[in-house]
Amino acid sequence: MRRRFKLNINHNSEFELDLAPLLAVMVKLVPVLLVSSAFVQMMIIETELPQVVQEAIKQQDNNVKSAHITLEVNKVDGVKIIVENNGEEKVEVIANKDKKIDLASLHAKLIQLKQANPQVFKIDLSPDADVAYKDLVAIMDEARKSKSNDIKFKFTDTKTGLESQTDYMFPEIVFSNVMDG
Repeated sequence: MRRRFKLNINHNSEFELDLAPLLAVMVKLVPVLLVSSAFVQMMIIETELPQVVQEAIKQQDNNVKSAHITLEVNKVDGVKIIVENNGEEKVEVIANKDKKIDLASLHAKLIQLKQANPQVFKIDLSPDADVAYKDLVAIMDEARKSKSNDIKFKFTDTKTGLESQTDYMFPEIVFSNVMDG
């Protein structure tokens, strides 16, 4: 007959944890992460706005009743301009020309909108996923400032009550669909 062996397990024994492989991985990962972070940059377009325009933008944020302008951009239809003012909604579409956004017509329409709503300095931009980045930058450039030095927009300074003028149309552009899937 065979003898049965009883296995003795000592639960009170200690063991050493070898951290050398983990440290080796960390030593290799940290420089890779540092080098790769140099290539990832967040781009912000800084513009120096006149103080009265900055105050008007702050005032617009606080004023719920001010007009709200949204540009919905899509590659097929073009740019849909939605203006909400006092519960009314007006929609205009600037169709694409030769499968490209008609920037001249967009700029002309934005000038009309600014003249109709002089206290509005902020618009929402809602592009579809298929719109190219260069097209978005071109739209933002068209909306930011008037191309002609002859065109000035008059608005009332909220602090002093005096009338001011500027060539900025919509210097603050907010992407309204950033969180969409």
